Amino acid sequence: MTLRWRLALVLAASVFFAFFVASGAAFVATQGILLRSLENAIVDRAATITAIENPFIAQRSLARDGAPEALGGDQFAVQVINRRGQSALEVGLDVEIPIENRDQAIAQLGGSAVRWSFQEDGVRYLAVTAPYPGVGAVQVAGSTARIDANLTALQGNLWRFGLIAAAVAAVVGAAIATRIAKPIGELTEISEEITSTGRLDRQIETERDDEIGRLARSFNRMVRSLALSREQQHRLVQDASHELRTPLTSLRTNVEVLRRAKTIEAEERDQLLGDINAELVELSELVGELVELATDQHTAEVAERVQLHEVMAGAVDRFSRRHGRAVDVDLQPSHLMGRPGMLDRAVTNLLENAHKWGPIGSPIEVRLLDGTVSVTDHGPGIPAEERDRVWNRFYRTDDARTMQGSGLGLAIVRHIVETHAGSVFVDEGEDGGAVVGFRLPGVTQG
Repeated sequence: MTLRWRLALVLAASVFFAFFVASGAAFVATQGILLRSLENAIVDRAATITAIENPFIAQRSLARDGAPEALGGDQFAVQVINRRGQSALEVGLDVEIPIENRDQAIAQLGGSAVRWSFQEDGVRYLAVTAPYPGVGAVQVAGSTARIDANLTALQGNLWRFGLIAAAVAAVVGAAIATRIAKPIGELTEISEEITSTGRLDRQIETERDDEIGRLARSFNRMVRSLALSREQQHRLVQDASHELRTPLTSLRTNVEVLRRAKTIEAEERDQLLGDINAELVELSELVGELVELATDQHTAEVAERVQLHEVMAGAVDRFSRRHGRAVDVDLQPSHLMGRPGMLDRAVTNLLENAHKWGPIGSPIEVRLLDGTVSVTDHGPGIPAEERDRVWNRFYRTDDARTMQGSGLGLAIVRHIVETHAGSVFVDEGEDGGAVVGFRLPGVTQG
């Protein structure tokens, strides 16, 4: 059963149940009101009769005058019981009111009026036995047949109204459910289409502000993210195949030369082997950075309280020992919630980038101030028109195309910074060098 019909049936059942409870309460209340009204009328008639000094003379007088009430009238049955406990007068409705021991005791001894009921020929009667001073007792009974008929008709009407209300609720519920389920149906169709075709260009159009609208918009964002991720993966594979082709071609050429050369000078052999070793080193670095960028291995690192200045100091210390470069450090004590391994890699990549461009012997300046990390070199700088593109994968400026490197270092920095909801920047140094760095939110000093 579809969601639309389930919602329609649930709404119809809920309306019918609510109507059933309400109509049941109304039926019981109406029944009580009608029965109490009949009882009160019976008691009032008994009080009227017991106020008559001689009921026998009154009955004969009323009957002679053609009065329809004649003590009992056409609504009640009246029976007068003498002091011996026997029926002395029966008038009104054609029904035999039974005389019980209780009624005989009231006729002989008096006491309080008693309300009771009996049945005759399938008809229920409400009755009262009241003491009749100087006479004995009087019994007044009234039929509930009219009340039962009215209640039966009311019950039938309530059932009909309930079924009509349930049917209307089902129709309204189906309309509402159709409107509610439409985005869900579209979501299901698009999900199935994406599964079967692999296309990620479908979106759900919705202007709703409720939970269904939020679900549709979340689905759209998820599909856009998947499409972007697929595009990035596709571009990464294309770029990686292009970048891998160069060192592999060089390796193949050098190996082919060594294989074919029957006699080769030792110096030339050493040069070829050195080239092969350099290409292998470059290839290893490239593959390592590709794996890191493609698998996003650092995201498994748990975020924790990070002393950013300590992380940067450790990266600077390792860099200085590895390259023997002088680094001018000014780090403001700062901390944030982050992944220390990722932040360490980002700072290391900035240092390696500055080392590649900065002239030998020139210092590298590292700063941390108000959540902003900057690394400054004293090299040729980066042209303004290329500053945004240097963060792209495998992008190299014209001057960098002949230099060793994969072109992934700054792309990894940007990925790490964006993982921490930060932003990257490239500025020009005071002496024309490059200032490369990033800004992180949520950094506190001290």
